[in-house]
Amino acid sequence: VVLVVVSPEKASEGRDRSTLQLHAKDVELIRKHAATGKKVVVAMNAPGPMITSTWDSLVSAIVVSWLPGQQNGRGIAMALYNEDHEASGRLPFTFPKCSTEECTHEDELASVALGDQIKENQVRVFKEKALIGYRWYHAQQRAVSFPFGFGLFAYGSAEVKYSGAKATSTGSAVTVTCKMQHSGPRAGHEVPQLYISFPSSVPGDPESKPEWVLKGFEKVRIEPDSPVEASFTLSPRDLSYWDDAPGKSLWVCAKGTFRACVGSNSRDAVVEGKGTCATFEAPCAADNHILVVKKDDSMVPSQQASPWPSAASIVAAAAASLVTLIAVVAGLRRRQQGPRTHVGSDTLQLLGLTEEDCME
Repeated sequence: VVLVVVSPEKASEGRDRSTLQLHAKDVELIRKHAATGKKVVVAMNAPGPMITSTWDSLVSAIVVSWLPGQQNGRGIAMALYNEDHEASGRLPFTFPKCSTEECTHEDELASVALGDQIKENQVRVFKEKALIGYRWYHAQQRAVSFPFGFGLFAYGSAEVKYSGAKATSTGSAVTVTCKMQHSGPRAGHEVPQLYISFPSSVPGDPESKPEWVLKGFEKVRIEPDSPVEASFTLSPRDLSYWDDAPGKSLWVCAKGTFRACVGSNSRDAVVEGKGTCATFEAPCAADNHILVVKKDDSMVPSQQASPWPSAASIVAAAAASLVTLIAVVAGLRRRQQGPRTHVGSDTLQLLGLTEEDCME
């Protein structure tokens, strides 16, 4: 049985949704069909994270199509039947778990980030610093329904095993590799995700520093009983933190020991037996820990070059503008007063003109 449900609220900028749950009648419909003993798949349109913990244990799968267009129905059908496109996406955020099975409005607010401020209708004060999204739920040790990066492999027919993580330094870069394999009945697409833990040398209060940070992911097709390798390259920028100390405001490559873990989502990647991990030392030069910018990041201005033009270039530009203005004024005067028989040689030299030009 496939049930199609829609988030009860429209999402827009400048306001919060009043709830992350489905309509009560939709939940009742899900429970009704689940009670028949048949496999139930819930196809859900949603603008963002949802709370599904009051009913998700009753169904076989959930397909989320976010904010689709006119071909939504066909797209869902193609994904459900693996027609041309496999349902192999992964969650771009966390689905929180309500603190109670009943999940009243108060329970819901107590289960999500910033719920306390929303409850009191306070002015939002974002003081979580780097603990946003999945990092906040991890730091708070909150149980969640579906973690950031979650998704079924090959429609849930198998589970990918991760093993043999290695970290190799080459110059200023680090390459992290691991093996993936499964023994299921069919091939599928997996999305291995790389999370790293920074050394304790990174400054800042522990309460606002994330323990794990996503640094890479890729989609890989895996055949049954055919191991494949996932590989990620970390640049010095990936291993840097933003130093906002007075007089700083720049990227600094962290010193010390890093830990890198690869797995199928933000929770499993760092759990022994589900993900695979390796450690490595920072490859940054001992005498220079300041990173300006990645070489291939042409959109970010270099911190070594001033974003403002130099005084010499400003003077040169002003002089060029002045010459142009003088030329325009001189031209207007010639038109108003007729041909001039003599112009000073100094003026002609400044404007780049000859006496014949002035007689035209």
